[in-house]
Amino acid sequence: MALVSLYTVDVLADGLGHPQGPDLLQDGSLIFAETYTGAIRKLAPNGELSTVARVGGGPNAVSADPDGSIWFTQNGGQAGQWRSAHSRTPSLSRLTPDLEIEVVATQSGGVPFLAPHDLARGADGSIYMTDSGTWDPEDRSEPGRIIRRRVNGDVETVAELGNVYPSGVAVERDGAVVWAECYTNRLYRKYPGEAPQLIRTLPGDHVPECIKSGPEGTLWVAGLFTEGIAVLDRFGRDLDFIRTGGLPLNCALSETDLFVTDLGPFDEELDPAVAQMGGRILRISL
Repeated sequence: MALVSLYTVDVLADGLGHPQGPDLLQDGSLIFAETYTGAIRKLAPNGELSTVARVGGGPNAVSADPDGSIWFTQNGGQAGQWRSAHSRTPSLSRLTPDLEIEVVATQSGGVPFLAPHDLARGADGSIYMTDSGTWDPEDRSEPGRIIRRRVNGDVETVAELGNVYPSGVAVERDGAVVWAECYTNRLYRKYPGEAPQLIRTLPGDHVPECIKSGPEGTLWVAGLFTEGIAVLDRFGRDLDFIRTGGLPLNCALSETDLFVTDLGPFDEELDPAVAQMGGRILRISL
């Protein structure tokens, strides 16, 4: 990315275990999944960090409803080579306002989910989800899909993507679904009833973990190994690059700030199957 702007990065929380898939609440709180601890957590505007619920397995993304319920992806209990001691069935699930866990869907078209990853909401209330499969960049052994859960409860496969590890997903204002593929570094857009369109192939070191739709059709892409967030126009052209440091996994946008869930410093000398609790929540004022 040629253009790099200088921003102040504030660390709002640290010591986290693979924080992922954040969403902003109306009161300014940030909720997110903490995969290693099997928890859904909340960071209040005053900096107070709390646990909303422990759901087990490996929650990977959250999306809040106005009634207080929280939708989340359950990948079963995995991240890289780490595996949870409290595995769950891979699913799209919902945490009710009473903190009861409702498993909403475990398959689409008769095919069980492998490892649900990210979430996005459509204007009609539909929930879109990436089913990435197990992270295995060497063998790339599992196919990925884009899944849609309609408001009436129907679950359908929007796109069969092959062994590309679709990670982030977003829905644009015109109803198009966009997603990022970690193994290929490609970004795609798909309109209903049409074939996917390639937006761009990112540089080889990017590994796009998430994609968000921002103001004026911009696309915000977290690059796992670029230490930052690429800001692109809707055609995939570079607009800006926000350096965050660390290993950014996902992000959320408010009108004034960018919030980033960061894996944090990762010690490659340690056993990769052991959870490293170095994750952070970052805020960048835009």
